[in-house]
Amino acid sequence: MTDHHHLTVNGVRLAYRAAGPEEGDPLVLLPALGEGADDRALVRDALARERRVYALDLRGHGRSARTAEYSLELMRDDVLGFLDALGLDRADLVGRAAGAVVAHLVAQAAPHRVVRLVLEDVPAPLPREPVEPLAPAAPAAPVRPDGDLDVGRDAVLAVGRQLDRPDPAWLEGLGRITAPTLVVVGGQAGHVPQDGVAELVRRIPDARMTTIPVGHLVHAAAPEAFVREVAAFLDGVPDGLPHGVPDSSPEGLPHSAPDDVPDSELARRWLAAEGVTRTGEDEWTDGGSEDGRLTSNEVAHAFAGAALRDESLDVEGRLRLGFGLVDLLNEYWVTSEIRSAVQDAEDPRAPRALWDGYRSRLEAPEVSEALTYSLWVDWFEDHDTAGTAFAEVLGKDVGRLRPGAPEPLLRRARRVLECSGPVPWQAKAPVYRSAALVPALHDALFRAVLSGYHDVYGDLDPGQALGLLGGLEIPADTEHLAALRRVLTDGHSHHYASPQAWDAALDR
Repeated sequence: MTDHHHLTVNGVRLAYRAAGPEEGDPLVLLPALGEGADDRALVRDALARERRVYALDLRGHGRSARTAEYSLELMRDDVLGFLDALGLDRADLVGRAAGAVVAHLVAQAAPHRVVRLVLEDVPAPLPREPVEPLAPAAPAAPVRPDGDLDVGRDAVLAVGRQLDRPDPAWLEGLGRITAPTLVVVGGQAGHVPQDGVAELVRRIPDARMTTIPVGHLVHAAAPEAFVREVAAFLDGVPDGLPHGVPDSSPEGLPHSAPDDVPDSELARRWLAAEGVTRTGEDEWTDGGSEDGRLTSNEVAHAFAGAALRDESLDVEGRLRLGFGLVDLLNEYWVTSEIRSAVQDAEDPRAPRALWDGYRSRLEAPEVSEALTYSLWVDWFEDHDTAGTAFAEVLGKDVGRLRPGAPEPLLRRARRVLECSGPVPWQAKAPVYRSAALVPALHDALFRAVLSGYHDVYGDLDPGQALGLLGGLEIPADTEHLAALRRVLTDGHSHHYASPQAWDAALDR
């Protein structure tokens, strides 16, 4: 049975249809521009056999209120408020066309609230030829959204202009989406340029595209195929294990973690199996602590050790789980547990999994402070591990540090250089010399030499370091550059060996 409902979100009265068992996993359907909650009734009812489906009328659409302002960002905020009003911490989102844009904006703004994301006929957030829906009469018939319009004219015009000239932040924000994502297109006969969709899929970390070659309105032209693809994707948890990480095999041997599940999702599922779910940027709940609320730091201290000792996973799976917790929590305590797990592991696969985890994150557009702090404190400041650690995260790639090197490698190099002060000079000197040949690394190399002088465990060769500084393309008035040159010229290799030398250099 499908029921009509209304609630008020952000001061706007929103209408929606609800169908399916109340205990079912929640799924929110977001319609296209000009559509309402009833336009995808076949899809809604098919997906509601096992799920609780909410088909929402966006503001200005269907039975929802007309308002003075319309934008896709306001609709995004309405969806988040809708989830709050229904008490839904997390839900699957399925959006079509403009509704798919709203869906991925929700997944960008609040990644922790979207379990899985389905985007049908989604326009890429790239500029396109302007289209004025419902334009005044002209010699040719005006362009309109498909189907019978049940939408305010102002909403169509406002959203249409945004789709023609999208905010560049929408494209950049796709990388923040953590939900597994399915993009459904109708092939070359559809209205959506395929190259733009391919770029959108490329930018979402865990996305794939499927084509149902029926052109536009995939769900209407091929409803059975569409529902089959979407339902399989929503149900498609690797190894058939929907809530946690894999259990032990029948033979009692530990499992590997599924390769097609991101580490952060692996960690989220593991925490969910322990009763811990995310409710905000730094807010979690386990349902049992005081007020039911936990900070990321409290989650790290309470659960990281158990995750890194989970015997249902092999050593690679445990380390992936640990790194996934770093991704979710950004807490140094988790990296401490990772180090302990590696030190205790006799499995030869452990070092490879460890350094793969560091390298991949050091190459990402964004990296957690906990990870770079861990590299510096846990590995580079330990005389027994500094040389090996530096070689693994950068030294072995010294031959690739050349002008025009791939940007991910340059990102990794910058981050490693900036915390490499304590690494023994003989271990890092070849990398420093190669970095000096890459102008894009000069600023990071300067900070590397500066930290090598000031770190309590720092190590520099004054003459060689001075020679490196002489070849860097950085502004002459860069803070501390002149003082660093003076102390190195005077033969000082370490601030703590002669602290007065730095103060004197600053005064000169």
